[in-house]
Amino acid sequence: MKIWRWGCIGLVVAISACGPGEQATAPDSPGPNGADVTTTAAATAACDPMESQVPLQAATEVDLPFERFDFRPTEVEATESTLIFRGRRYGFTFCKRDRTWGVEALEVAPPVEEDYAEYFESLGDPDYETIASQEQSYQARVRLDASWVEGSETLENDLEQVIFELIKPGDSEPTAQVLYTNTDIIERELGATAGVPTITQTLVTDDALWWSIGFEQGEGASGIATVVQYQLDQDEIVLWQPSELGNAQITDLALTTADDEATLWLGTQYSGEGNPFLPAKGLVAFRPADNTVKTYTVENSPLIGAIPTRLWAEEETLWVATANGVCEIDWTAIDTNDSWACWRFIARTDIPTDQDLYASLLAETPMEQLDGTTTVEVLWLADTDISTPESSVRYEISYEPGITTEISQGADYYMGPEENPDDGYFWWPGQDWSWNGERFVRPWDQVAVNYVGGGPQGIGPTEYESFVADWQAMRGEFELLTLTPDVTEIIYYSAWIDGEDLEPWVTVTEAANAPLDTANPTDVVLTDLKKAAQSN
Repeated sequence: MKIWRWGCIGLVVAISACGPGEQATAPDSPGPNGADVTTTAAATAACDPMESQVPLQAATEVDLPFERFDFRPTEVEATESTLIFRGRRYGFTFCKRDRTWGVEALEVAPPVEEDYAEYFESLGDPDYETIASQEQSYQARVRLDASWVEGSETLENDLEQVIFELIKPGDSEPTAQVLYTNTDIIERELGATAGVPTITQTLVTDDALWWSIGFEQGEGASGIATVVQYQLDQDEIVLWQPSELGNAQITDLALTTADDEATLWLGTQYSGEGNPFLPAKGLVAFRPADNTVKTYTVENSPLIGAIPTRLWAEEETLWVATANGVCEIDWTAIDTNDSWACWRFIARTDIPTDQDLYASLLAETPMEQLDGTTTVEVLWLADTDISTPESSVRYEISYEPGITTEISQGADYYMGPEENPDDGYFWWPGQDWSWNGERFVRPWDQVAVNYVGGGPQGIGPTEYESFVADWQAMRGEFELLTLTPDVTEIIYYSAWIDGEDLEPWVTVTEAANAPLDTANPTDVVLTDLKKAAQSN
């Protein structure tokens, strides 16, 4: 039964570390620009023939329907002629010469049964990673020191320390540096305990070694966003912990230099119980020289996805990969819209003649039929019933005429009795969509999977039938017509179709940069709610 499958996935997520996961491991020999990189010197300027589209991969026995759209890159391979962004299911290749994209379907590795006894045993003594610099080898690791971790040195039951250890050339014992403790986490109101830490990326520059640190997050476990720098000439470990990042996990790290001043580019995310990937600060530019932070998100920049998973810098170009696509940025002029060129990872399918269209996932009566063969973008895939393996599935597809609907939920502003009015929580039915200057949009990586919380949540009635809600939109774009404390009215540009006979394919398409100077329609509503909160 599919309910059992959801429960199994939830159990695995709850037991495992809720950090960036498999992509949060640094390579043995990292590239200088901050990605898992293999450079092929023999590559020529011309690109080999590439397929521009491949069939959408079938689900494995343990996959949920929407996981067929897992486009999240976890590594980058750079050659003279290409950049290849690979993930669990697909590889996307950019040809530098003609600026075209190829798509490759990858063999999906079968799930490996975790040996949790071995995992917990290794927490106190994780492996070192080897880094080469100036023809010398360094070894580094980060570990959690706590009374419940086997092999820990702490004698205080309530003390938890995240410790970075570096073995320098010629040394037999590591130099240890405490990055933060559970007390630091609590004092900054970032969590209750220290999550298991990991090194998510390693960089080597002429005068320093750099490490970005990730950590388990969820059920009170957390950490503090940290970049570790080892200055070679000074023989000194320096910690960078920008307060603006709080407990955002750093997914990847790249470095550029202008006028002898470095900029660290950071991918960020959060995670939680049942949600291994949640948006955080987007792409972050951190300048250690003046300790300044600037963030680039799907709402204040052309960034194509909410969670940068891989970064790659070469000369004046910064590549940012997300589960929704890739952006090529002239980082020297990053605040200019024209300095961004972005592409989306998408699925498309041909719709046969007389295909029924439905206004929602569980609608029984079609709203219309398509007259002729049409190619549409596929936005989502969901079961109509998870209590039986024989249930049908439906695809959410783009539907440009749009559908007008009124939702019996409106906007609210939650504020504690001692809170500043500006520190409250703004909620409305479309809160998981982002305003792009024209419409509200939802990238692939802005959908929380909620493995142990009822699955992904969309817009529509919240009542459940057979454990499935009758969502009207899961990723469809929409325009906001009305938003009051009691009701929300939108035009959403998607519809649902039965999926048994469809054969979607995966491809890459160029994205247009939406205007960023158009006010978000919810701003006026939020201002009014804050005023009402102040007067109460």
